[in-house]
Amino acid sequence: MKEIKFVIVSICLFYFSIVNAADLEKIIEKGFIEFAVYENFPPFSYKGDDGRVKGIDIDIGKAIAEKLGVQAGFRLFLSDESVNDDLRNMVWKGHYLAGAPADVMLHVPYNPDFAKENDKVAFLQPYFKELIAFAVNTYRVRSAMTLEVFTKEPIGVETASLADAYLLGAFSGRLRENVKHYLTVAEAAKAMVDKEISAIMANRGELEYSLGQYEHDFVITKLPTPGLTIEGWELGSAVDANNVKLAERLNEIVGELKSNGKIEAIFSSYGVSYKAADSSQMIIKANQFSAAK
Repeated sequence: MKEIKFVIVSICLFYFSIVNAADLEKIIEKGFIEFAVYENFPPFSYKGDDGRVKGIDIDIGKAIAEKLGVQAGFRLFLSDESVNDDLRNMVWKGHYLAGAPADVMLHVPYNPDFAKENDKVAFLQPYFKELIAFAVNTYRVRSAMTLEVFTKEPIGVETASLADAYLLGAFSGRLRENVKHYLTVAEAAKAMVDKEISAIMANRGELEYSLGQYEHDFVITKLPTPGLTIEGWELGSAVDANNVKLAERLNEIVGELKSNGKIEAIFSSYGVSYKAADSSQMIIKANQFSAAK
């Protein structure tokens, strides 16, 4: 009996997700657009001490909604095993627990090869480029700034991150004993302020924001990373591939917010350096969509 109820609920939610994939006209009519954003992900999307949702992606969502003339709502969600799963749950199918998809998902990788794996999603032009960087305590690390110094000095990483995987394997594993793991970049930043580690390898935006909560004289820089083929990636937003008008209008709006300096100003307000994306304003989703003018 429980199994039957479970199937019925799942079918109902699946049907609900199909009929509620909001296109542009429906969003304008109801005066509301919902963005899916990652939970507990400062400085991009997180809850402040007052319980309110805030962050760079939150402010970008609000700016997009203002251009549309509607109110913005935000659904915070925990990441699944892969971004592919997140796109399925938040953009085109929905989840039997989380319900129907949101109208838009923010902080989505913008890459043609990745897009081929997700043919039910339209990837809109990226609004910034994230870079891998190092925060270094130059008082403790006085020698030439190469990774070999971390055969002796401890360096922090977020567990299960790109930095984690890279440092554990770098120099044939010679750094492994000095790689210290933390659940978040914020925890690693606190450890560095407390002099438990000499450096951190992480995404630049998270480093700048997390260390910006403290008075410090650490240097955030780029170090040579032999063997690391990915030094940065572009991030944007995504919608259901069926919502052609919504995709095209949002793509135009993101282009406007980039060109008028609004997105750069949002990054600056969180103490984060803005790196513009290199990609053109093309929507990556098959041939249904045209390039933004």
